[in-house]
Amino acid sequence: MARDTNIKKLLFPVECKPVYLEQQQKPINGFYALTGKLHNGHEQIFSIVSDNYQLITNEMALEMGKEIHRQLFPDASSDTFEIFNVIAPKTYGSCHIDIIDKNYKLNVWAQEVYVPFVRIQNSYNKTLPLKFQIGFCRELCNNGVIFEKNLVSISIAHTKQLFRSTEFYNIDVSHLKKFENDFINKIKKSTKIHIDRKYFSPLAAKVLKQHFNLDEKNKAKRNLIEYKLAEFSYSIENYTDKYIREEKMGENAYAFYNVITDYASNTKHLQARTTNSMQIQCGKWLNLIEEQVAKPEFTWEAEIKDYNFLLK
Repeated sequence: MARDTNIKKLLFPVECKPVYLEQQQKPINGFYALTGKLHNGHEQIFSIVSDNYQLITNEMALEMGKEIHRQLFPDASSDTFEIFNVIAPKTYGSCHIDIIDKNYKLNVWAQEVYVPFVRIQNSYNKTLPLKFQIGFCRELCNNGVIFEKNLVSISIAHTKQLFRSTEFYNIDVSHLKKFENDFINKIKKSTKIHIDRKYFSPLAAKVLKQHFNLDEKNKAKRNLIEYKLAEFSYSIENYTDKYIREEKMGENAYAFYNVITDYASNTKHLQARTTNSMQIQCGKWLNLIEEQVAKPEFTWEAEIKDYNFLLK
C-alpha cells in the first residue's frame, strides 16, 4: 500500500466555540465545542471540552515533532526533513504523522535498509494524547514498527497545567546510537530463530491481538467472525509466501517479523489507531522474542495453543 504523504489535509483551522443548550441564549459556562473547518468546507465537531483543555493543533504538533527531529538528527536541514507517512481516519479526529530525515538510514546488512522515523500522535476527539515515539521502517516495502524503548516517548495530555509543566525541549538523545544498534542486533538475531511456517498464522493472530470467538451463538455475528478470520488467514498466508518464498528469507523469526509488520503497515481496511497499536505490538515481539525462546520450557506449540484453529 502506497504511503500517504499529504500533510495538508490535516492542517485545517481548529477552534473552541461556545456551547449552547437548545432554546437558551447564554453559552454553557466552562465548556466548549472543539470544531474544525475541513478543506472540503465542512465544519466538523470533534468533542466537547472543558475550559481546562489545551488545544494543540496538528500544525503545532508537527512543529514540535520537527524540533525532536532536529535534536535527534543534528545534521538534518529543511532540505532533508520529509513527511514519510500520514495515518488518519476519515473524520480527522486523530492522526499519526511520521517524519524522517531522508538522508539518514540504517544498513542492517547488504540490501536491508531501515529508515528511523519520529511518529507524532495527536487528536481532537480526546481519544489520544499528544505523543512522540521512535520507529523504524523497512525501506524496501514500507513495513513500519514502533520499537518501544525509553529514548523518545513523550506523552502530553491536552490540559493546560500538564502542558505548561512539560520540559518539552530537554530531550536526552545521547544514546540514539545505542538504541539503533539494539534494534539492528535484534533484527540480525531474529534470522537465527527458526519458526516453522505452519506457526506463522496462529502466531500472527496472537501477536497482533486478533481474537476470533468461534463459539459465538448469534448466526449473523458468527458469520462476520468467520469472514474476518478467513480474510486474516488469507492475508497472512500471502505475506508468508512473499517473505519465505519470494524474498527467500526462510522460516525464521525475521521472516515472521516482516509478515506481521507488512500486515500492520499495509493492510488497507485497518483503522488508524489499529495500525499504530499493531506496529507497537510488532516492536514488542521483536524486542522480547530472543529472551522468550531461550527459556528451557519454551515451545512454539505452547506459544500458539489458543490459536490452534489457524494451524495449516
